[in-house]
Amino acid sequence: MKKTLLIISLSMVFGGWVSAQQIKIPIQRQIFHDNIDKEQQAADKFDGKTDNFVKATEDEAINLQVTNALMKQVDAIQVEIEQNEALDQRLKVKYLTGLQQVLKDYNTKRSFRRIEADEAPSIVQAYRNMMLADIAGKSIYPVVRNLSFEAGERLVEVFKDNPGSKEARGEMWGKYAFKNLDDIMPKLGPYLDYPVTDSIVAAVARKYPNKVLTYATSYTPTASAIRRNPDPLVQQIVQIGRSSQSTKLMPFIDQLLDGSASISELEAAVENDDNYFRKMVKAAIALQQRKSSGQEPLGLKAMQENMHAKSLRYIREINDLHEEGPAVRFRIVKDFTPEELYYLIVNGQEELYTSSYTNAAKAGLYDQMMIRMKPPRGDSLLMLVNFDRFKKFIAMAAGFNTLDNFLKSMDPENANYLMVKFVRSLEKTEDLEDAVDVANSFGSIRDPKLLDFLRAEVRKNLVFVEGKKDKRGTTIYGLLNSIFTEDAGGTDSSKASDMAAKLQLPPINYVEFATLPSDSGRIYQQVFFYGDEDGLISYRSFMGNFPGGEWTVSKNNYWTTISSTKGKPITIYANNPLKEPEDKTAIEKLAEYLDEKDIHPTVFVHRGHSYHVNTTLDNLQSTARIVILGSCGGYHNLATVLEKAPEAHIISSKQVGTYRVNEPIIRSLEEVIRAGKNVDWVQMWVGLSKRFAGDAGSKTLFDDYVPPHKNLGAIFIKAYRQVMKEN
Repeated sequence: MKKTLLIISLSMVFGGWVSAQQIKIPIQRQIFHDNIDKEQQAADKFDGKTDNFVKATEDEAINLQVTNALMKQVDAIQVEIEQNEALDQRLKVKYLTGLQQVLKDYNTKRSFRRIEADEAPSIVQAYRNMMLADIAGKSIYPVVRNLSFEAGERLVEVFKDNPGSKEARGEMWGKYAFKNLDDIMPKLGPYLDYPVTDSIVAAVARKYPNKVLTYATSYTPTASAIRRNPDPLVQQIVQIGRSSQSTKLMPFIDQLLDGSASISELEAAVENDDNYFRKMVKAAIALQQRKSSGQEPLGLKAMQENMHAKSLRYIREINDLHEEGPAVRFRIVKDFTPEELYYLIVNGQEELYTSSYTNAAKAGLYDQMMIRMKPPRGDSLLMLVNFDRFKKFIAMAAGFNTLDNFLKSMDPENANYLMVKFVRSLEKTEDLEDAVDVANSFGSIRDPKLLDFLRAEVRKNLVFVEGKKDKRGTTIYGLLNSIFTEDAGGTDSSKASDMAAKLQLPPINYVEFATLPSDSGRIYQQVFFYGDEDGLISYRSFMGNFPGGEWTVSKNNYWTTISSTKGKPITIYANNPLKEPEDKTAIEKLAEYLDEKDIHPTVFVHRGHSYHVNTTLDNLQSTARIVILGSCGGYHNLATVLEKAPEAHIISSKQVGTYRVNEPIIRSLEEVIRAGKNVDWVQMWVGLSKRFAGDAGSKTLFDDYVPPHKNLGAIFIKAYRQVMKEN
């Protein structure tokens, strides 16, 4: 389109002939044509070249179709609008503006990879057909039905006054909702009177029944719509919602649906915590059996969530009694069966002390689980629990140095089969948790034969997924194969450097000092404390790290500011451990202050139990280069840290952190940073090992801490994301 003259010379543009013609554009509409031209030019320049050719794919035929649609067919629509004498100024502007909006929407979505580039021909054709239907007073709905949500979303909004607009919006709403069931419930409000919404709620109920329960028990129009929903599963959730124990009953929805349990029976059974936990274990085993047979149990996720919360209650009591004798410390689980102890273990990764898991008195959860098995065979135990989360269990056994004991409790061929299953099918999972567990376990296994066996299995799986052209599987097993390379000797530093180079990652064994200071040259750090007894003790211990001759300390109602007076300029902000829930307020006030002053720390330290870690991670900034969790090294926390701060080096522990280890780590870190040196994890860990060598109790705790260069789970996540980003 030219600025004052529109020139068209096309053949077979929309299935009919368009002869060469010249059309003058009235000055009052010229700007609308110019805006369309700009979007056409943007589409043309997407591949970096302005050549009247849109490269949407590697297929030349498809590229020609896309180019024809965005250039010639769009020009032809402009001609049609201008030539249509039945359209007044307002309507011509409406259709020209709509065309420009649709093109802009396509270009924007293409930039963010939210639409397939080759959808352009169907979008342009649909726009013309919808425009013609709208001019004729007919419904646009028949046209919309054949479009994807990404293609049709903006088209529908252009024709919001069309008689078929509501049906068309309902069609688009349904297509969007069924692709986004995980977070669609909060968006139901404006669409409650659309027929498709009942089907959407029913679909959510089958994947995320807890989400439907949450809204079914609210006082909102959405709750009323859910109660009217005719779907049997939705109605069962409504019935559960009427119980005062609804959240406890939800995991048993499968049994309620098949009639093997009733709400009244379950209400009586879940009143006692021990009975509730035992009932969940039995139900979880049954649900796992259903899953193994190809079914999709509805209550499995809720069961896992509730069992996790209840397991931590038992584990925290055992941990809190760590100075007591075994009879007192473990009395809360003295009557638990081996399978009940198994579920405590797999749910307790975030908080389980080593001595709570295994100890010299053979009173730990793992010890008693094996002793109470008759006979004490690990393969029999896993069959009892239908291999539920066995990869998590194997990874924990490796981390707590009981894997060799567990494998030797069964016949060698069964042990081999178990480890084959441990490494197999990692590409089929929804997330990377199993793959990260495999990576972490490798860093803990000391048996050379077992390591060689696992290396061979990883290579076998790599060949298998490569043969299937499985991109995700090839990435997962390719990275594991690189991480699990045979030990060719060398220092920890050289090994870490070689691994980083092989995985195409920045250094993993040190943090360059130059990446830590802000633009002003000052290094900012943030430390998180919480208002329970542990938090108060940790705060007092932490403050002992900053003697008056080297640091200045000031304090207000919500946080403490610590600044160095010697060496490189460092400022540490630590929220005060106010009594719960004021501790969260202190963290919020400090966050507001840092935001107002445009301060972005590069070192973050979490001091507190795992149930506080989400608050710490919520306040993590992308500038983080060093993150000390001191606990909670599980997959989901590692993944969250690296999602927010991809360049972070993470120190974590296999158990709950302790000030006896945290303080020496922090002091060593501050000494290195104040000296303006690179933070070399290998050197630091050598120094810390010497420091703890004379203190057997602290040395055992320190050995559970994983430095960044040996945090294979975090390294795997970084490498995986790097590869997928490049792809």
